[in-house]
Amino acid sequence: MYNIFKRGFDNSHIIESNRRAIGYIDVAIPDPTPNNPTQIKRGIRGTGFFINKDGLFATNAHVYKQVPDAEKKHLAINYYSRTDEKGIEHYVRKDLQLVKLDEEKDIAVFKIDEKSPGVVALGDTQAVQEGEEVLILGHPLATELMIMGLGVTRTADQCIVSAIKKRALDGTPEVFFVDTHINAGASGSPVFSKKTGKVIGIASGRIDNNTQIPNGPLIKVPANMGICRPVNYLANLIKAL
Repeated sequence: MYNIFKRGFDNSHIIESNRRAIGYIDVAIPDPTPNNPTQIKRGIRGTGFFINKDGLFATNAHVYKQVPDAEKKHLAINYYSRTDEKGIEHYVRKDLQLVKLDEEKDIAVFKIDEKSPGVVALGDTQAVQEGEEVLILGHPLATELMIMGLGVTRTADQCIVSAIKKRALDGTPEVFFVDTHINAGASGSPVFSKKTGKVIGIASGRIDNNTQIPNGPLIKVPANMGICRPVNYLANLIKAL
């Protein structure tokens, strides 16, 4: 609910209002063994969100491009369905059909063959200000958490817009940075403005520091800088469909 004293939406409201509109993208490939002929090899590739009632779903183009061609037919979206009496969340899995791919702006639009379970509200990145509080909802390190036995885990990450880079041609936002790192699996997560409760960007990537371990390997340490794509790119892409 809008709070005139905080002049924005609280985290719990944004999370609950968009629970059904956000899902994780996975690839599930049959991998039978003599002891388990129905075994499935599964990997979570990213996050995304429903953008209209007709089943349109958005994520990053690189989430799709990084899947080997032979595995693309196994792509699906998993979205929240219900919470049982034990408080465990259950998800529905639906196949994805690619509708539009914009590699330059790192956006992909898919469709499922039914109505969307929920829809996010799209905002205007042009109105975003540096220092504005935002909330990122997604599934970072989802595969790793499942391997650890923690199951599907949707997380919320509160941060601020730390910088906005604009195009010299017309002054429109090209990318913006947030003061947190965006882990694998979080690509495609919606970035919500806490002022409006609407999506103003799509989590797209991270910046790493290369650190030399003494007498060891060179490792990448995520810096507190995440890269986001303006949601206006997505809005324009939808209009062109």
